[in-house]
Amino acid sequence: MSKIAVIGSFVMDLVGMVDEFPLEGQTVIGNAFHTMPGGKGANQAVAAARLGANVEMFGRVGNDAYGEMFLNLFSEEGIDTSTVKKLDGYSTAVGLIQINRQAENKIVVIPGANFGYLIEDADRDSARYLSADFAVLQLELEQTVTYEIIKKCEAAGIPVMLNPAPAVRIPQEILSKVTYLTPNETELEILTGMKVDTNDEVKAAVDLLLEMGVKNVIATLGKRGAYIGNAEMSTFIQGYEVDPVDTVAAGDSFNGALAYGLSIGNTLPEAVKYANAVGALTVTKQGAIPSLPTANDVKRFLEEKATQ
Repeated sequence: MSKIAVIGSFVMDLVGMVDEFPLEGQTVIGNAFHTMPGGKGANQAVAAARLGANVEMFGRVGNDAYGEMFLNLFSEEGIDTSTVKKLDGYSTAVGLIQINRQAENKIVVIPGANFGYLIEDADRDSARYLSADFAVLQLELEQTVTYEIIKKCEAAGIPVMLNPAPAVRIPQEILSKVTYLTPNETELEILTGMKVDTNDEVKAAVDLLLEMGVKNVIATLGKRGAYIGNAEMSTFIQGYEVDPVDTVAAGDSFNGALAYGLSIGNTLPEAVKYANAVGALTVTKQGAIPSLPTANDVKRFLEEKATQ
């Protein structure tokens, strides 16, 4: 079985449900509160593992109750965390999340122990993640650390999937070393400085990233699906209509599913179609990791869609 290395973040999500987001200076009364494990790296690792991938996670948690919860959860999910350490002097990262009645979200992440994973840690762990068949990264670690890992993977011939979130401008030197880049619409705009309101604008922005050296761009477009661009193809892959409850982790589940699909030898369009289904299923449940589907859940979903 192919091995996927996920190098990234652990974030405990503190989720408040509201009818409408408060305006600046306004206080509103919420409807419910939940504490749920999340973080882009953790979400993507669990998403891939639940679909059947062999996953090893790299990163840091605090020496606190949230950190212990993550390590116990990953043990239950069958994810290798033998290089993940609990750091004294750091709290496990938290995400302050508001979700309104339209299932839209606003998120503030306080990185805590995620920023305690340093370049020397990445160097020490490199023999492990460079033995994987696939490396998955995001931007919730220190950027210099993530960029160094991308350089190491590219030099070793390990395919790199980068989910460019939270969105920042990324140097072309780094983009040119990325095998699969998976921006959403907001991230695509920030990466390119271009508007992406129409399909033609999405294609133009993706073409720019390809010109900058990215090998494959998979732009996620919510319920519209995804757009693939590379040297051989440019095509839209239709999404799936569902009734959303909570959009938290939809992109992360897509990324985990895409990594899984590619790691088992699916073509890029096949892997994206499957990842669209996983993302759609994720938004039908509340929370990040609690909403991530299993392979059987996805199989049933696709069978139901095929008969409609």
